[in-house]
Amino acid sequence: MKKILNFIFLSIAISSFSQDFKPYKVKSGKITYENLKYSTHSGFSIVNGVETSNSKQVPYVAEQVIYYWDEFGDIAFEETYQVSKFGGKPLAEKIKIAERLWIDEHRYYFNIKENKVSDDPYHLRIKCREHFQYYQIKDSWIETLYIGAETSEEKEVLGKKAKYYRIDNYQDIYAWKGLVLKNESFSTRGSNGPRFNIQRAKNAVEIDTISKVSDTLFNPIWLKREKLYNSLDENKIVEIVDARPDLTEQAEINEGLKIQTNDIILFVTSKLTIGKMQVLAIDKNNLLIVKYSLYSYNTIIDWGNPFKMKNNTVVNIDSPHVKNVAVEELDFKWSVTNKAKLFPQNNISVFLLKPSRTKNLKLKPYVRN
Repeated sequence: MKKILNFIFLSIAISSFSQDFKPYKVKSGKITYENLKYSTHSGFSIVNGVETSNSKQVPYVAEQVIYYWDEFGDIAFEETYQVSKFGGKPLAEKIKIAERLWIDEHRYYFNIKENKVSDDPYHLRIKCREHFQYYQIKDSWIETLYIGAETSEEKEVLGKKAKYYRIDNYQDIYAWKGLVLKNESFSTRGSNGPRFNIQRAKNAVEIDTISKVSDTLFNPIWLKREKLYNSLDENKIVEIVDARPDLTEQAEINEGLKIQTNDIILFVTSKLTIGKMQVLAIDKNNLLIVKYSLYSYNTIIDWGNPFKMKNNTVVNIDSPHVKNVAVEELDFKWSVTNKAKLFPQNNISVFLLKPSRTKNLKLKPYVRN
């Protein structure tokens, strides 16, 4: 009985910590960073007839990062922009390349070019939860995440007195009230060898802890779309296709179905397999790029994502990489003339999920007559 009570108290403590975890000492704000990369510039000189070669690492701003947080760091959002080409030549206009969201024990990453969402563990929160007593004693996520790394002095960064941490031989961190203002990575000769050059650095160039951070940042549309797509299992797709015509637009055999980037498509193949796909991109050459899943007795099958279809291609999605396919097994044709369309083959069913074109990306509840 005593062991059971101890387990209950431990579970309550962990649950409480998960809710109360506050990595920063500032409630909300915004930091603008510059990600520095280094290019090697080599040269030589001749002095008194002696030729000497030399090289130096020259930093350049490769990316701009804008980082927002709220609830003392319980949630955070980040935008990354490319601002220069390799070597440092500035772009005429910065290009957004990625977004990240940290929430609960998730670290979501959105690759804008590939229109792809990945979900990685939020190691900071997980490690601090696993060692929550140590975290409470140290009152520092840095010292908990990097056990053994202790602050040795304070240095001024952006007018703030930042604590300096030598994490290991490869990395230094400067943090103010738990917020990283500078992060430097070094090349070394082994884990205990001497440090050589800085390989990359992330430096804060502006910090704002006064302006209000918009709540909408922490609920990005790409994550809502990903959650909608993932919620569509075999049973849900069958329910929608069979009983929810209000949620779908069915492709006509002759007219096809006009589609666009981010559409979610539901379908039943020539072999009566249930499936779904999301349009990731339609490129300048009219190449259709999708991710898709097929279901067989609630088991997911796919043959490799993303899947690409050239213009005027006819596909058997049950076996998309098989070249010699019987005509009666074909599922749909991808064609772009004046419009981008999917044409069902062999009388199969293809449906646009209409909520995938909305901003809230939610399935309306079924209303009985």
